Amino acid sequence: MRLVLVIALVAACGKGSGSPSSRDALIEAWKQGGLEPSAFTTAQSPVGKDCATGTVGKVDVLVCTFATADEAKAAQDAGLQWVGDTTGASQAKGQFVIAVADRRKADPNGKTINQIFKLATK
Repeated sequence: MRLVLVIALVAACGKGSGSPSSRDALIEAWKQGGLEPSAFTTAQSPVGKDCATGTVGKVDVLVCTFATADEAKAAQDAGLQWVGDTTGASQAKGQFVIAVADRRKADPNGKTINQIFKLATK
């Protein structure tokens, strides 16, 4: 039984950060934190090449994956352009850029936006 657990752990650690499973882990973290993420779909975005959009707690979210944390950090401002003139934020979290926009005014206190970033991997 231990061997199976070790193999599973090694396989999970071996997945690249840019893999869909990494984004899936981020979405799962939001679920575990009590948020309600929708399905995320592939998106073309000037923020990055590997991006997906969906909603988390009725707030629009764009998640882009980069090869390195430095590349993600450099793309934060592009995430703000995606947010536009609405309430939102863009932050690099490890190899992700997460951009959040409250276009539906569903988060008047910013609590959901704050939780999205707190629950994201670092």
